[in-house]
Amino acid sequence: MSATESMFPVHDRTQRHLVKNSFIVELSEGRRKIRHLFLFNDCVVCAKYKASGRSEKFTYEVKWYINLVDLVLPSNDTDDSDVRESNPINVLNLKSQVATVRDQIMLEEHHIKEKSWSGGRHVDRHRRKLADLQGQLILASPNLPFRVGHRGSKTYVFFLSSKFERSQWIEAMTVVKAHAPSPSSTLSLYELQTWITTCRKFLQTNMGSFLLKAGKDDSLVGDLHIVLKSLQGLKEPADMYLSVEVDSYGHFFRKAKTRVCSKTVEPVWNQEFVIELECSNFLRILCYEQVQNREPVMRGRTTIELNKSWLTNRFQEKRISLQDFTLDLGLMFTQCEMSLRRVPSSKPCGVFGVKISHVAKKEKRSIPFLVTCCVREVEKRGLHEVGLYRVSGSSSDVQKLKRMFESNAYEAEQLLKEMDIHSVTGLFKLYLRELPEGLFTDDLYHKLLDAFTMSDSEEKGKELTRLFHSLPSINKEIVLYLINHMAKINKEEATNMMSLQNLATVFGPTLIRPSTKLESNSASDRLASGTIDVMAQAGILYFYLKKQAMGEPLVENEVSQTQM
Repeated sequence: MSATESMFPVHDRTQRHLVKNSFIVELSEGRRKIRHLFLFNDCVVCAKYKASGRSEKFTYEVKWYINLVDLVLPSNDTDDSDVRESNPINVLNLKSQVATVRDQIMLEEHHIKEKSWSGGRHVDRHRRKLADLQGQLILASPNLPFRVGHRGSKTYVFFLSSKFERSQWIEAMTVVKAHAPSPSSTLSLYELQTWITTCRKFLQTNMGSFLLKAGKDDSLVGDLHIVLKSLQGLKEPADMYLSVEVDSYGHFFRKAKTRVCSKTVEPVWNQEFVIELECSNFLRILCYEQVQNREPVMRGRTTIELNKSWLTNRFQEKRISLQDFTLDLGLMFTQCEMSLRRVPSSKPCGVFGVKISHVAKKEKRSIPFLVTCCVREVEKRGLHEVGLYRVSGSSSDVQKLKRMFESNAYEAEQLLKEMDIHSVTGLFKLYLRELPEGLFTDDLYHKLLDAFTMSDSEEKGKELTRLFHSLPSINKEIVLYLINHMAKINKEEATNMMSLQNLATVFGPTLIRPSTKLESNSASDRLASGTIDVMAQAGILYFYLKKQAMGEPLVENEVSQTQM
């Protein structure tokens, strides 16, 4: 890089070079601030972004620096007990607002397109609101503490979003500090400010894709389906696994991790993941070797730009390079459409204990929002959980989720993503239990029991199928949706241990049950009949699950459910 000779000492001008840099979130005086962190070969510099009236939209204003000889190296410690924010940002609330505004934009754009409605000003106003909320999410999203200390002085606290990012910073600082030159006696804040300002165009700074959009948002919002297949190129047997990260509002977060393929030169995973994209532009795949009694060793990595120009709603096979290895994978993107995702009003309207047909009608959906939320979350990150739907979740978390769905559906949807998967399944089972009437209805309950006790198996099958056809249309659609969900769980039986019989035992007594008005008044009668009924309820559902698993449609012209 060139600069005016009189501006810098000779040794400074010729020796200083940039090793690593990135935009970052700093905790300064109890508040989060967007900063840019530079690691040079002789010092660490933290700067803020400052508007510029020149051709560049911004410049850097140096806030502080540390000579490498005075640098206290950061550790992998994630303790945040000493992190004090004066006004913590509610990320769930922000994401809820983003979802609301985004749906408003989609709705108004739909009106403009279909009805030639002149609503451009409203769309522009919503877009400005969306940009402001997304800017707040850039600050609020990362929560992994990263500390940089000055020997004998203060410690600076940053927030990162990915353990990989933190390990990269720690490794770079460790290596550079070990080879740091003797400190310059003339090094000062003013000198570093002048040096960075003059040499900025040569520094190749990394601001992150999201900060550089300049008002045009072509980020992806929806679901990324990824199948990680196999790895080629290993020379010796090793224990290998893959980690998947995607960026969201400028920060990378780990979204999936494969199982470990042990002692092989040709790892084969064939694992599929559904990853939610929230203002995402890049997919990062990291390849690790698991080494006994040591931290995993990264053996390869790659970053793929996600773009609608090539990423479609059909699976595409790809072979990508991970340094010395090649990875086979498949990718598909399904865009977030308001017609499928439509969230009910945030105003309290009653969800639990309300007839499912009333909830669906109120929400203007064929399947209630809570049901699709829970099912999607389970299928994204729970299909490989042992004892899925059998292991209990946290009672307090389940009740918290229940209260949230009753008061603010948008915020509940975001909170669901943060909860343990067994709390998600606990909420879903609670919702089904509290329905005033089972999905198979009171009218059909005793008819189903009578059909199940028929001695002729062929006649029993015909009658159970006929009764299924006679379900109210909305009940039938929801039951089919849940049966397809159970089929996906059963496909992973080898890892989650959920056979069709186990699933029927869990869901049968909840879906096929009488309401209290049909139950006997005698406690002894209820106990005696209840034991028999539970066996029959599980058996009836098992019949339908088995029929679906054998490829026999439960209804004519059955189509796959799209509201997953």
